[in-house]
Amino acid sequence: MAEVFEVAKLKKFNDEKRHHEIIWSDDHAKVSLLCLKPGQEVITHTHHGSHIWTVIEGKGELLCGKKSQPIGVGQIVVVPALEDHGIRNSSSDNLVIASITGQGD
Repeated sequence: MAEVFEVAKLKKFNDEKRHHEIIWSDDHAKVSLLCLKPGQEVITHTHHGSHIWTVIEGKGELLCGKKSQPIGVGQIVVVPALEDHGIRNSSSDNLVIASITGQGD
């Protein structure tokens, strides 16, 4: 059955580090919500499958290898399998991202 999630009710922030919470999963994929206060980040990492991030609130930087580029509300980031990637909230506002990955990652 289809599910609809209210991001405003699900987002949570932590003063010490980014908040990461799985909000849905099945045998094939999972959806997480990433909430970052200014200065917080998701360190660069890789997955065996593609990784998709949708920026829901705020703006920040996409880190791929040694490069970075700005990202903001309304943008979808698609990272191919085995590519280093991370996100930094380099703004003065909160950053909220929906993260979609295949199971096993």
